[in-house]
Amino acid sequence: MTLRLIHFPQSRSLRVVWALEELGIGAEIETRNLDRRYLKSADYKSLNPLSKVPVFFDGDVRIIESTAIIEYIAKKYADGRLTRGAEDDDFGAYLQWLHFGEAGMGGYVNMLIAQTALLPEDQRIPAMKVWAVRETENCLSFVEESLVDNSYLLGEFSLADISLVYLLFLIKITRNGHMLGEKTNAYFKRATERQAWKTSCALAP
Repeated sequence: MTLRLIHFPQSRSLRVVWALEELGIGAEIETRNLDRRYLKSADYKSLNPLSKVPVFFDGDVRIIESTAIIEYIAKKYADGRLTRGAEDDDFGAYLQWLHFGEAGMGGYVNMLIAQTALLPEDQRIPAMKVWAVRETENCLSFVEESLVDNSYLLGEFSLADISLVYLLFLIKITRNGHMLGEKTNAYFKRATERQAWKTSCALAP
């Protein structure tokens, strides 16, 4: 087994590092500074042709979607720990939250971050900001209504939490944390007090 991850702190590769830590799976983690120019370089495009983050290798197998990577490593190298199978009653909920953390909510959060933090003021579009805020708030309301106090999405911690908590992390570090509800804030704190999260966040180039 030769597992290799190109990791950029605070990027979506954080999901993968966190999952590896939670599952106790060893991998070669190459931690690099996030430099947009480097992502466009021929060197990096030879690893990920889309110039995106992350990129993960299992020998000759390459995967570039963070939620796919964490499901892959859990099913292949950790006997499915932190996942659910078709025989489980909460299999549907697991799949919903695992994918909601990227496919359902990620696009809105990306636009929110662009329009409130990343883009220079003169490049921001007010109407896009209004739309991004509205749609992100809609997603966060769904999260807030779905959470149970002192618990995780499925009751116990799973990869679904890794998927969703990363987006909450992005919202918070871009000074949009006021959008999170009371239960969502408590949930975020609960998840980020886990030692695996702290260890993952401590990785630096």
